[in-house]
Amino acid sequence: MALYRVRQFVLAAAALVQGEGVAPLAIGRLLPPEGVALFYDMPLYDRRHALNVLRTLQQQGHADPDLLAAALLHDVGKTGSAAGRLRLWHRVLMVLAGALVPGLIDRLGREGGGLVGRAFFVQKHHAELGADLALKAGCTQATAELIRRHEMAGVPELDARGVALRAADAAN
Repeated sequence: MALYRVRQFVLAAAALVQGEGVAPLAIGRLLPPEGVALFYDMPLYDRRHALNVLRTLQQQGHADPDLLAAALLHDVGKTGSAAGRLRLWHRVLMVLAGALVPGLIDRLGREGGGLVGRAFFVQKHHAELGADLALKAGCTQATAELIRRHEMAGVPELDARGVALRAADAAN
């Protein structure tokens, strides 16, 4: 898991350094207007990651609009919630903490007190926070549930769409 987080951080940092713009693609067709605004409020590295997840799912033949919308907003809880916004330095801290002290994010993320505690809280709960944001932005209940459960490995009630989203997220 720590290696996966390191890889995702490197990919995010590369997107930030390259400064590539994010093309609109079909974002407006997949998300309601408030969802489009949520997407563009995310930092470039999160938008790039979301587009990579979307592209992976499309290359695998997925066309379900709820799944593709969830791909675009699955990490919006990290940056758009009232609980706080994960900055790049928070993510560095999360990767290092996760690699050096497994379980630390879970322990520190329970209450979310203080600047660092709040960041750990957002990381731990970003899926639920993102699902709530997606619903408020007019996304479907199915999209919100895919976002809410995108990091839940081994949950029997997850359908094939949830498994596909989790795999595409891990691959990017």
